[in-house]
Amino acid sequence: MSVHINKTVLITGASGVLGRQVANRFTNAGWNVTGLAYSRANKNHLVHCDLTNTNETDAIIRDVKPDAIVHCAAERKPDEFEKNPEKSMFLNVEVTRHLAELAAKENIFFILISTDYVFDGKKPPYKEDDTPNPLQAYGKSKYEAELVTQKISQDHVILRVPLLYGEVENLEENAVTILFKNIKNTTARVKMDDVQTRYPTYIGDVAEVCLQLCELRTKQNRNDVRGIFHFSGIAKYTKYQLALVIASLFQLPIDHIERDQGTGANTNIQRPENAALDSSKLSDQLGININRVNFETTIKRCLESFI
Repeated sequence: MSVHINKTVLITGASGVLGRQVANRFTNAGWNVTGLAYSRANKNHLVHCDLTNTNETDAIIRDVKPDAIVHCAAERKPDEFEKNPEKSMFLNVEVTRHLAELAAKENIFFILISTDYVFDGKKPPYKEDDTPNPLQAYGKSKYEAELVTQKISQDHVILRVPLLYGEVENLEENAVTILFKNIKNTTARVKMDDVQTRYPTYIGDVAEVCLQLCELRTKQNRNDVRGIFHFSGIAKYTKYQLALVIASLFQLPIDHIERDQGTGANTNIQRPENAALDSSKLSDQLGININRVNFETTIKRCLESFI
């Protein structure tokens, strides 16, 4: 009689918006889950780990012996990245390098969460083999993380995703929920970019993609679960359009929101005008078909408790 042994996954950044959802999805699917976090580890009953400390990271991974690592931890906000570029670059690139090296050494399947910001937004939609050309330090750091992963690990997936949204512990956690906070809590006139197109993507859908990738690779031993894949929501919005949609869902005033059709986002940091990702490879090559949630219905559910 064969004994079924559950697979084990280790998730970095497990206290973050995406990491929490990934941990929940794997747990519900019967995986043994070890979530790593730093500043919010105790609050979320996770394993405390300073990923910049290689000895600490090595000891935890060798103790857990995961079948897969989903690397969600990163400095993901372009504006925050610019405030502390050396620290952010180390987290996004050098931590990824070390995890990829350890995963390769220990024969662990490795998923790196990357971004549509590796592209310049001039020739969408982008396929996985299109040449990246990031416009800002954040995008450059994620592209470099991709390159070191490809160089070091043979058993990896780089999953590029765009603007994420979903359940949050506070409104400051996510760019979409920050937008809601700004609409709700101020009557001061504010300009909203109506140039850059974004494709908000639900974290639950991304978590499902991560689960299916790991199931195919570790349980079915599919050798084609390797390389770069894209996943994105379908509905597209500018920041201004997002603001109008969210305001409408909660009957909030919009008189103070001004449409900005200038050179893009109201910031010194360049962002791609339209970095739409072609997600067809996931379905065509791996048979992963995600029934994406409706943005308006889902964002309303996620924000209702903050009214």
